[in-house]
Amino acid sequence: MPSQTDLLNDALSQIGASPITAIDDGSTNANYCQRFYPQLLEAMIRSHHWNFAMARVQLAQVTPVPVFEFAYAYALPSDLLKIVEYSGADPNTTTLSLVDETFIVPSVWRIEGRTLVTNDGTVKIVYLKRATDPNVWDGMFYQAMAASLASKLALAISKDGKQSVALSQLAQGLWADARASDGQEGSIQRMHVNDLIWGR
Repeated sequence: MPSQTDLLNDALSQIGASPITAIDDGSTNANYCQRFYPQLLEAMIRSHHWNFAMARVQLAQVTPVPVFEFAYAYALPSDLLKIVEYSGADPNTTTLSLVDETFIVPSVWRIEGRTLVTNDGTVKIVYLKRATDPNVWDGMFYQAMAASLASKLALAISKDGKQSVALSQLAQGLWADARASDGQEGSIQRMHVNDLIWGR
């Protein structure tokens, strides 16, 4: 099964660079991987609601409670990158939604530091987690990550702008295919309709 080091060496091999033994082995190539890889991975996971990175949890209340405006504070998961669903609703919905012929008024909540504040006494979320193990990734995500990292490394290590651009274009195509494939896994999602549509 592929490891993080396997992925990094895949990217390095695409630009003809020497392999590394680990991201922290102290070599020049490892140092560049350490500079680019963690941030790139986080950005790519946040860019799409990847099935492999989804998690569900009921949040635990914490103290102290907010001084004003909200009644409760909740601890966020340590691996949270982005909230996808809040107590059954799209977090981007700020107006009435129609689900199964029932109007749902969206909750008011906010992330402050590593806590979520709200007036809701119970909070359940679906979120994107920091999925760092390549073994849980979709194969297409793996290939797109390797090409994206290779594009960055081509400039840093090989100083080859043309190769970097070519790899970036390859990565963009791989990302598009990966997102399209990932988005087709699962049933049709409930549609949330905002008040601009209802007002017509």
